[in-house]
Amino acid sequence: MSYKFQAASFKYVIASTSSVLSMNSARQPKSMTDTATPVIPTAAEESNAGNTIDSSVRSSLGMTFILLALLLSVSSTFAQNATVTAVLDSQQILIGDQINLDLSVAFNEEIPVAWPFFKDTITGQLEIVETSIPDTVKKETGETVIHQRLVITSFDTGFIVLPPIQFIFNNDSSQQLATEPMLIFVSDIPVEMEADIKEIKEPYDAPYNWKQLLKWALIIWLILGAIAIAVYVWEKYFKKKKEAPLARPKPKRPAHEIALEKLEELRNKKLWQNNQTKQFYIELSDIIREYIEFRFDVLALEMTTDETISGLKLSGMEDSKTQSLRQLLQMSDLAKFAKYTPISNENEHCFDIARTFVNATLVMPLDEPKEEEKG
Repeated sequence: MSYKFQAASFKYVIASTSSVLSMNSARQPKSMTDTATPVIPTAAEESNAGNTIDSSVRSSLGMTFILLALLLSVSSTFAQNATVTAVLDSQQILIGDQINLDLSVAFNEEIPVAWPFFKDTITGQLEIVETSIPDTVKKETGETVIHQRLVITSFDTGFIVLPPIQFIFNNDSSQQLATEPMLIFVSDIPVEMEADIKEIKEPYDAPYNWKQLLKWALIIWLILGAIAIAVYVWEKYFKKKKEAPLARPKPKRPAHEIALEKLEELRNKKLWQNNQTKQFYIELSDIIREYIEFRFDVLALEMTTDETISGLKLSGMEDSKTQSLRQLLQMSDLAKFAKYTPISNENEHCFDIARTFVNATLVMPLDEPKEEEKG
């Protein structure tokens, strides 16, 4: 470690000394050429003049030494109160390797310190990889130590100089301390030029870390469990449950009688003959679906065409009957929802399918089970 003081204070002393000497020289007698009449001094006058000059010189030199002593005493006191250090953990590295540079400032009194700031390089050959935050420690002896670590590297080979690092105290540029310069030797990677060319090695497999795998597996299971709990709570408490359609009470009359009467009324309305084809298929579909609901307990009015056909098959109906019924219901869906306009022959055919389906599946009152037998 070295202490480096600015030369400003010494320049100030030299300037002060020069000014004192110039003031004393002004008091000396003028030269012979400046007087109009040459005067030859006597021996006594020469002796007095010599004594005057000697006393002036001695007084000016005395003031100079006093100022210099004061400056050295101030500098000595400041130097005793603060020290700076820079330590490298190694001074010989391979190119691209990283080393630690520890900077420390220790002082006994509370002194403001201007810490040096580096961006990404110290010099053109020394790059900074990482910089820690300066850490302040107060010791029991009353000494305060500020420490900072720089991780540095170099990509140049040879001897590289780490220059002195300046620290300014008391916000005064004349009060500076600097670390000692150091040499860092950066060597290149040795290459055997005469060695045989070797094959490219395959990449190494990453080692399995079972603890890490178990950790991530546990995290995934916890996340899945949380999702499952959230879905369960949503389904049970927050999701609006879709109410199951309730079957309408069956009429006292047989279902086929009601259906055949409504089909006859629909024929008499002559809707499709009056360009009301869509309304014709709406009423035709409702009549057949209502009949299916009362006759087979299949909620056809709340179901799609495919769901209705599936429900009839589950009740034991033959495919020959469901096939023509599917054709009727699909034609009704096209007319109601797809803006399809069937021709007159198709309208007559669908009406016949409806009437035939009712007649083929009706149950006469004598065929219906009695209430006592049901009980």
